[in-house]
Amino acid sequence: MIIFSILALSLTLVAFCQQEQSSKQYFEESAEIDIAKKAIDAYLKGDLETIRSCYADTARLWHNQYWLDHPGKTIDEQINSLESALPTLSYYNYEGEIWEMIVQNTGVNWVHFWAKWVAKYIGDDEELEIVVHFAFNVIDNKIVYESGIWNHLPIHLAQQRLKTKSK
Repeated sequence: MIIFSILALSLTLVAFCQQEQSSKQYFEESAEIDIAKKAIDAYLKGDLETIRSCYADTARLWHNQYWLDHPGKTIDEQINSLESALPTLSYYNYEGEIWEMIVQNTGVNWVHFWAKWVAKYIGDDEELEIVVHFAFNVIDNKIVYESGIWNHLPIHLAQQRLKTKSK
């Protein structure tokens, strides 16, 4: 009888631990975080083909836009934007990175990335420091949705300074 009770208790504990693991909704390490990190690392290296490989062909990206009001960019449109923007920077990097993934009650996962983007435009004397937040929805090891939020004013002001200098 004691052996049966110990066995029953052990099975109950194993079942509880498995249930607890399956209901976990917050992660600091996951395959989804790894694919988002791969995309960010490729951005920092200017490796546009690796960036493209991290996204589904149908991916949609919203930067400083509300997704219900805008159709979002395709990954090809984003790559085109990066092709013209990255060569104008003398350097750019992220500092103080924070990564996490949450799984909503519906099962949808969101990888969150916070950091300070530090950059300088070629020909500008001022360094930019802008806090950014990105959220990535990853399905089947591909980013399918990306939302990015940051204060664009310092970038706009730097571009205005460069225009003034070029006149």
